[in-house]
Amino acid sequence: MKQFGEFILAHPKSVLFGLTVILFISIFPASNIRTDFNLEGFYPDDDPVIADYERLEEEFGRDDNSIIIGFKTDSLFTHSVLQDLKSITERFKEINYLEDVISILDTQEIKSINGQLSFDPYFDLENSTDDQLLSVKENITLDPFINGSLINRSGTATAIVLRINEDENTFFNRNYIIDSINNVLEEYRSDYEFHTSGIPYFRNQYVNLLNWEIVMYIAISSVLIILLLWYIYRTIWGVLFPMVIVWSTLLLTVAIIQLTGGYLEIMSSTIAPILLCVGVADAIHMISKYDDARESGLTKHNSIIEMLKTLGSATFLTSLTTAIGFATLLTSTVMPMRRFGIYTAIGVLLAYVITIFFLPVILSRLKSKRIFDEKSGSFYPLLQKWLHKVSGLNRLNYRKMVLFGLLVTIIFSIGITKIDVNGKVFDDVGEDTELMQDSRFFSDEIAPQFPMEFLINTGEPDGALSADLLKRVSQFEEKLLEYPEIHRVVGLHTLMKEVHRVLSESKRSEVLDLQLPDTDQAIAQYTLLMEINEADELYNLVDFDYSKLRITAQTEDAGSKRINQIRDEFRSEMERLFPDEEVIVTGTTILSADLTDKIVYSLAWSIMLAVLAITLIMAMLFKSFKMALIALVPNLIPLIIVGGVMGFAGVDIKPSTAVIFTIALGIAVDDSIHFLARFRIEYLKRQAMLPSLTATTVRTGRAIIVTSLILIAGFGTLITSAFTSTAMMGILVCTTIFGALLADLFVLPSLFYWLKPKLRI
Repeated sequence: MKQFGEFILAHPKSVLFGLTVILFISIFPASNIRTDFNLEGFYPDDDPVIADYERLEEEFGRDDNSIIIGFKTDSLFTHSVLQDLKSITERFKEINYLEDVISILDTQEIKSINGQLSFDPYFDLENSTDDQLLSVKENITLDPFINGSLINRSGTATAIVLRINEDENTFFNRNYIIDSINNVLEEYRSDYEFHTSGIPYFRNQYVNLLNWEIVMYIAISSVLIILLLWYIYRTIWGVLFPMVIVWSTLLLTVAIIQLTGGYLEIMSSTIAPILLCVGVADAIHMISKYDDARESGLTKHNSIIEMLKTLGSATFLTSLTTAIGFATLLTSTVMPMRRFGIYTAIGVLLAYVITIFFLPVILSRLKSKRIFDEKSGSFYPLLQKWLHKVSGLNRLNYRKMVLFGLLVTIIFSIGITKIDVNGKVFDDVGEDTELMQDSRFFSDEIAPQFPMEFLINTGEPDGALSADLLKRVSQFEEKLLEYPEIHRVVGLHTLMKEVHRVLSESKRSEVLDLQLPDTDQAIAQYTLLMEINEADELYNLVDFDYSKLRITAQTEDAGSKRINQIRDEFRSEMERLFPDEEVIVTGTTILSADLTDKIVYSLAWSIMLAVLAITLIMAMLFKSFKMALIALVPNLIPLIIVGGVMGFAGVDIKPSTAVIFTIALGIAVDDSIHFLARFRIEYLKRQAMLPSLTATTVRTGRAIIVTSLILIAGFGTLITSAFTSTAMMGILVCTTIFGALLADLFVLPSLFYWLKPKLRI
């Protein structure tokens, strides 16, 4: 490090010019970063869950390409309301990028005319009387394909479905569609309260909110950190230098994300506060050492070299171990966790590189003796006195400190046993947000908008046109509807029951339990009649050669735990009813539910790898098993605390909260390694443990407290998030930081006093 420092100080202008050019070039890619959110993006391309979903998509199209507009009125079946509905629907059809727009006005009733099927519109607004509209209401609300999709049973709530062209289903096009929808609805809002739902709508609103929050995080975190740095240092340089480092780190990291084809999503949105805090922490530790050297009488040049010699390698070690903690997420099968891990690891290392190049150069140009203004600042002297007392307290009461730490760990370990694994599609959105209110409208008034799809493959052409198979499908529907979370099931059997009713000339009001045709010949005949009429309903439920049929169930956003439980329960029923058929269970709901198991496995594996890697580094650094154990304990305590808090508070593990453990480990490791690395340096000077521990507690403890305050300020901004999981992440990470601070200041030194390791440094 001495040679590196001499080189940097010999070429300050070249270093500053090089950094400036790199940052200037990074502005363009960073400004073009995109934000997105989709469930398929959580899985690798070869994942079997995605393969099943793609099979459904290839045969029947996507189940997540529709935006749904709904409203409720007791006078729905009146000419004035239906004319408004017609006007709204026609204007929607003029919006670009839409494949189809469907309302109850577009629906058709299946009728029988001389033994032939006829598909006639339910509505003829121009020639209908009020009594005729009431008759339509009675029929349409009993239609199994319309009830629960476009209208509710009472005929008071209706929906308009806007299907997006699959080739045009992009984030920017969806934003255009949503804006156009709002423009159309604006002049009708005085008469109706509209609600918007659908996976594409949710994704875009989610991303737009996420974009705004990322900017807000950076702004608020920066302001809080600036205020804190000013309070601590009381000089412009004490604020400016760390902030230049973190802003540069953010810019370069975002540029790298964009250049490597990445984008911002729910997990990577927290990279900004992480890098803000980590970058400031590196700078504070280095500045603290520089001020110590200047205070001891060294020249500016020698102080910078001493700073690099003493903390250059130590800060690299902390950056490396923190990066390793995040990089272990690369073992995850959940793609956003992988991306979050690698980009955060890159950002942490970038923060170190920028610090190690920028800080020596800028300090060499500084006219002031120290960064900290000892004349106007009282924080450092008070902190130093307090840390001397802490050091004495640890030395005299080390057994009590360790036992108290053990007791706290045991208590929080009990909380860990209460943690559940459970995630929802709308997991990160607050209950009082417009998105959730709209979602509840559809769940309560029409039907939930979360599809669970079943694809039954008979393996034979015309195999789906079997009376026996449809009878078994009907029995399966009965089983599914036993679950209160499942509101509606539609399949080929539903269509065949309706056609059979029509051809039997039975009225819906007279038939509560519709019957299936008894023979394969009857089903083949009904199918032929629908082919002649080019019935869209048929082609949405079977493939081109009738070897596969599709069943769609509409479920509540019940959470992955409950959805997986339901799936496990009806699995045996599927095996009993369809022993010779291949049955695939998929859909957006299943994608979301399946994700949680992968997250738990990935999380446990990555944490084990990170702990192992960090322990090995400590063992190599100190050449002692006891030292590796001493280093491990304060890193595990914050993990156990955050897990216990989650368990006691009822916070589930889900995609957005799973990374809390990795963040907790990265933060805990950063401080403890700074402590141990500084202890190693002090021990090399003194060759005695007690004075080395005292010096380390006072000098490094000061930087650890300052960085912890900054970390709390940075992550504390997350508490204001509209995403409940992000807000909870802010609370839990701040709890972790506080736990790590106590572990490093009290438990870590006390372990030295208790275990008295033999040091071979």
